[in-house]
Amino acid sequence: MSNATIDANKALVLAHYDAVTNRHDPEAIRAQLAPDFFDHAVGKRLSAEDVIAHSAAMHETFADLSAVAECLVAERDIVAGRFVWRGRHRSPWRGIQPTGRHVEFRGMTFWRIQDGRISERWAEIDFVDLERQLRD
Repeated sequence: MSNATIDANKALVLAHYDAVTNRHDPEAIRAQLAPDFFDHAVGKRLSAEDVIAHSAAMHETFADLSAVAECLVAERDIVAGRFVWRGRHRSPWRGIQPTGRHVEFRGMTFWRIQDGRISERWAEIDFVDLERQLRD
């Protein structure tokens, strides 16, 4: 795989974080995801509309939601990254009533890119730390 393709794959993943987390851009999400996108974190295929609904719910729950890549590496058709998410808790999250607190949580995600679109995702996000911030 060429360096140009690897760089394009990394750019796609960063653009996807921008579309899902930083801006909530449904049209970009539709363009970025393969029709058979599979999210291993939830154990099933998700449509672009499912991902858009998840993005909308996260933006409703966390005001000023943003994600930044702390590290991004790619090899062959896989892009892996460590990300930090930030936002302010403004509506219920997993049974926790709004606190108004600013939160910061991290996670690692792997993405498979096929034919210029995202086809798979594996994610380990530290929701335990997020919930600790909301409960303490």
